[in-house]
Amino acid sequence: MLVLKCPEVTLKRPVRLLHPRIPLYIVPRGNGIFMLGATMIESSAKANATVRSVMELLNAAYTINPAFGEAEILEIGVDSRPAFVDNLPKITVNGNIVSANGLYRHGFLLSPTLANMVSDYIELGVSPPWLATQKEHQ
Repeated sequence: MLVLKCPEVTLKRPVRLLHPRIPLYIVPRGNGIFMLGATMIESSAKANATVRSVMELLNAAYTINPAFGEAEILEIGVDSRPAFVDNLPKITVNGNIVSANGLYRHGFLLSPTLANMVSDYIELGVSPPWLATQKEHQ
């Protein structure tokens, strides 16, 4: 994940580049700040960003808009993705605690729907399709 400052680029919505090798997404944060993400290694190990992964993200961003070539790098981040083994989200209920997790790499797209499902469960008693019992969650 990279955070870039590039006032020359104007995006009002997230952009997703569906490329077989580099499935880049760019999320505008306002004031010329953008978050880029895409790299994926199936591992639970945490490590620092590699030169190759950063170059691939930057090259893909440059492909979207060459102005990203002059962007200022504000942040480089690496972390584990919130995913379950099957890569599907789950809503769990443990007493009066409702948790929604496992949005994987599509969290910014799925979170509004998952929030509505949790809200419907709490307010209306409607069981969401991704409801897991506490035993299934462990």
